Amino acid sequence: MTQPPRNNERLTIGVLYGFRALMVFFVCNYHFWQQSWIAQQITIFGTTFYFDFFTRSGYLFVDGMLFLSGFLLYLPYAQATETGVPAPDLKTFYRKRFRRIVPSYLASVFLTLVLVALPGQMYMTVGDGMFDVFTHLTFTFTFFKSTYLYTPLNGVLWTIGIEVQFYLIFPLLVKAIRKKPVLTLSVTVAIGFLFRIILGFTVDDLGMFVNQMPSFLDVYALGILGAILYIRLRQWSAQPKANTILSVLSVPVFVIAVLMLLQLLRYQSTASLDGIDSLHLSQWVVRFPLALTMMLLTLSAAFLPKVLQKPLDNRLMRFLATISMNLYIWHQVLCVQLIKPLFPDTLHTDTLLQTAFTLLCYSLSILVSMAFTYGLEQPAAVFIQKLREQKRRKLS
Repeated sequence: MTQPPRNNERLTIGVLYGFRALMVFFVCNYHFWQQSWIAQQITIFGTTFYFDFFTRSGYLFVDGMLFLSGFLLYLPYAQATETGVPAPDLKTFYRKRFRRIVPSYLASVFLTLVLVALPGQMYMTVGDGMFDVFTHLTFTFTFFKSTYLYTPLNGVLWTIGIEVQFYLIFPLLVKAIRKKPVLTLSVTVAIGFLFRIILGFTVDDLGMFVNQMPSFLDVYALGILGAILYIRLRQWSAQPKANTILSVLSVPVFVIAVLMLLQLLRYQSTASLDGIDSLHLSQWVVRFPLALTMMLLTLSAAFLPKVLQKPLDNRLMRFLATISMNLYIWHQVLCVQLIKPLFPDTLHTDTLLQTAFTLLCYSLSILVSMAFTYGLEQPAAVFIQKLREQKRRKLS
């Protein structure tokens, strides 16, 4: 189920590797499908199964990724509150976030600038380019239409910007939650709802606002609540017969949550029929129930019988989870800028070309993600840690 921590060892929930890997995979599939239009169906023994609705709504799994971020960010603090295990201090929190995100993020910004934006003359003026780079370096690019909606510096990076913006307020949330958890989480959820409700009724074009950080506050709050509930359920499972009860109940809850998820994806897949504004509004409508569904999926999966956890917790899923950030960062820019120009205009109507295009997108994206994970992200984390240790030795 989980690996029990010793002292301040990080608590590991194996099924979350699978959730992270699958959600990034589903987002990748959505972006690849946007370029190829390959039929989203599979035929087994003469029976065809259609999952077009699933792929069309694949972008919703970004919400799931942010939910999972909130869950994992607060997990050590929830553990500290309930068990007394030391929680990360502020410096440790930001140091870990820096090591995890910044090296790969900066590599994407500068390589896309040098290899795509500048050679393609995608900026009207030098000032436009400098402003785009500056806002990306300061994680403020989501505040401006030119640097958010129209940037040539890798469109998927907006998610990283939202994450970093949330990191700035997260320590304040931790302090408030540990004092008054119900009030703090309720207010956080309310702010997310109010942001969407007010703008939904007052703004005609929601393109700039649909994925701004405040609109995800209830998603993060449910992630935090999920972490708190997990620690409490984990403690309760140590009691006689409690673990068996949780294992038995987790199976139907997981199945129900999967059915809820499929229904939400099916609902969202038809939202664009009335135009882009309707799509954005629908995205806001399903955001909270989607996060609630993700919480049910996460909690039930964490207590499934071990044999049922294997599809989510295995070597393949752990490997994909390890490279998941770089896979997310690089998949779309590789697909659009490098791979699609290799294919003719008949791509959208030729099944063989669509299949070859999709396989090439996955293959190259995984290889590049491996290169940046094992060649940059992890070595950079080790290097930064060594610098910190050297500085600490000098000061002592």
